[in-house]
Amino acid sequence: MPRGDARQVRPCRAPHAAADPIVAAAFVIAQLQTVISREMDPAMSAVLTVGHITGGATQNIIPDSCMFEGTVRARTPASRDRAEASLRRICEGVALAQNLRAEVESIRGAPMVLNDDRLVDLAANVLAAQFGTAPEVQQGTSFGAEDFSFFSERMPSIQIHVGSGQPGRDDRVHNSDYQPDEACIAQSAVALTRMAVELLS
Repeated sequence: MPRGDARQVRPCRAPHAAADPIVAAAFVIAQLQTVISREMDPAMSAVLTVGHITGGATQNIIPDSCMFEGTVRARTPASRDRAEASLRRICEGVALAQNLRAEVESIRGAPMVLNDDRLVDLAANVLAAQFGTAPEVQQGTSFGAEDFSFFSERMPSIQIHVGSGQPGRDDRVHNSDYQPDEACIAQSAVALTRMAVELLS
């Protein structure tokens, strides 16, 4: 989670003599939108979002600082590194140009999930044999963060999605009205057990 903090080097009440951290933060946020469109390979897509900004306490006083926070999500480690380096360069460059000091804090959360191709093929065959229906295998398009990725960094792994919907409902996770079909729990256990047996045999 990238975080920027623009602070005045010399706070001053006179607008014509002040370094304005709100103006600088606005410029940085606008410039960050070019990181994805002008610096990243479209084949190594990423998403950069600034979702929080705060600065000042009233309308007629230039504040000492302005802080903003956001997230970067990427599908490859290289994209993640590039986005973070670009963010730091833009924040520090704008601060220097505006006579401000930038403090950039980057907290890395869960990395991208990397499924092992061999395990994907194995899972597809095992699940088709177990349930009599071929599972849907598709190229991932989601930027959702998932802590399972810490396993995939250390060993060949695969993450499978299990349907949990009930007839007549269009349930989604992260929803207070989510009511899954609990029969999916037993089916998931059977699927994982069959995969483990096939992998270890």
